[in-house]
Amino acid sequence: MKTESKIKQFIASLKTKKHLEIIIAVIAVAVMLVIYFSARANDAKTSNSDAPTVSADYCGKTERELVSALEAMKGVGKVKVVVNWESSVEKIIAYATSNSGNNVTTTPTVIQIQGASSPIILKEVYPKALGVIIICQGGNNIAVKLDIMNAVSVLLDIPQNKINVYAMK
Repeated sequence: MKTESKIKQFIASLKTKKHLEIIIAVIAVAVMLVIYFSARANDAKTSNSDAPTVSADYCGKTERELVSALEAMKGVGKVKVVVNWESSVEKIIAYATSNSGNNVTTTPTVIQIQGASSPIILKEVYPKALGVIIICQGGNNIAVKLDIMNAVSVLLDIPQNKINVYAMK
């Protein structure tokens, strides 16, 4: 009973307030601004997270292909691979150069896609493997170790002294 009377008193006090419409409009605008800016912040987060995803995809795919290739080799058996990568994917973007007197200015060349501008990417430089550890069932056989080291060296273009092969327990 008391809560009903308090609600009725509150509604009655709102009816007597001047400029109630303005107060409601200000609250509605504040709510819309919060929704708008939170949506924009989420868009910015998703667009900036593209590079780590591309790098992780490339590194993961390369490691899976390496495991698959090694497991197909004679005498290797089950394989676990750990690769140490140099860095992440580097994107080389196009620049426009303009000469005005003694001043030379270079600016990134951008394109508009669905209302968003993004630079023109000339090429992507993928990370280079620095070292590899391979743990496999046939890792205690010298011939298998040499075959694995040769295969990984050729596949990842790294010297054999950066590749270690161990026997799986």
